[in-house]
Amino acid sequence: MPDVARSASGRTADSWDLLYRAAGEGEPLSGYYHRNYRVRLPPDLAEAAALPAGTPVKVRAPIPEAVQFNLRIWPEGELLRAIAGRVDGSPRVLADRPGFSVHSFAQGVPLSGRGGVAGRRPGRTYTGQLESLFRQMAAVPSHVLPPLPDGWPADGDCGGFLRTLVDFTESEVKGRGSRAHQELFAALGVDDGALGRLRERAAGLGERPFALLHTDAHAGNLIVGPGGELALIDWELALFGDPVYEIAAHLGRMRYATGSHRRAALRAWRSAVAASRPGALSGHRGALRIYLDFERLLSVHIDVIRLTLALPHRAGPAERAATAERIRAVLAAARGPLGLRRVPDTERIAAACAVWQRNVRDVPPMWNARPATGVLTYGQKRPQGKRNVVKEPQKWFDAVRTAKGPDMGSLSE
Repeated sequence: MPDVARSASGRTADSWDLLYRAAGEGEPLSGYYHRNYRVRLPPDLAEAAALPAGTPVKVRAPIPEAVQFNLRIWPEGELLRAIAGRVDGSPRVLADRPGFSVHSFAQGVPLSGRGGVAGRRPGRTYTGQLESLFRQMAAVPSHVLPPLPDGWPADGDCGGFLRTLVDFTESEVKGRGSRAHQELFAALGVDDGALGRLRERAAGLGERPFALLHTDAHAGNLIVGPGGELALIDWELALFGDPVYEIAAHLGRMRYATGSHRRAALRAWRSAVAASRPGALSGHRGALRIYLDFERLLSVHIDVIRLTLALPHRAGPAERAATAERIRAVLAAARGPLGLRRVPDTERIAAACAVWQRNVRDVPPMWNARPATGVLTYGQKRPQGKRNVVKEPQKWFDAVRTAKGPDMGSLSE
């Protein structure tokens, strides 16, 4: 890994700002909402952080132009400080600035980078550690968490929690799509009624005590350490809500290869919440079916947009056909909640993608970020000390805009 202990000018990086400016010389890591770089701490910063010189850390800078698909209610740094020592392996915040942050680096390999558990039977070690993570998350007391947004569903209001997720998806994921994307969804048979039908099912969710939820515990965010220990990273999408949604999101995003894999993870979650969140299992079977349907609908709206935006500008028939195959798989998985009698074939999907390519030039791009002077993640304090609170749920997204930091241009792509 390159040594970034010195800035481009040759000076020792004795401040977090200088380390950030030199981060582009480090090892780039994957990330959708952030540019992430693995760098080594120079002596001065290592001493300040009480770590050995040369310790790897992660420099994390938001990508303002990233299309926003997920509800965020807390600044990640505030949450990580709240759960420090409560959830094993959660990153330590070493620096938190408007344009970047520096976190401790989780040593190890992502499950996604070593075959994970997708293609083999999860062993007892993995399921036991997964259970431990679920148990620790559910046991975090609500009073140590950062303040919740005004109007957030009351503890136990599971129906209100699902309606919040649906409202955000409807207004901020689907609703902010371009006209070209709206026409593409219509051509694929994705009508406006699917999310509405799911919202009506929220009344059947019952009541369960809320808990801290990571909501994105997939193979890329689960790190296997040198000793086999399991750590969970990237907490920016954490929420406070129905514990059943945690296992639904995990099952939906892990893509376990077999039913036995899924059942093992479900058993681990059940054992975890039974031990640390009494009452969280009440009515969970029916709730799980509803949340899994939500995850399938969310996947449709996110994946169709992502896959089409990823099409090269001059994509030809072969590239459109490959994209169509992936879109068809997403539609097939969500056939039930979408109410589709028949999933469109790849030829029809490819043709719809070709129309989208022709139309996309004529509509504004779907970039949701806006340049600003500071981070406006929901709940963060403004310079004058007042919290950034937006009362109307449909405007929550405007409160999670991530501004372009003053030094973003110094990072390489």
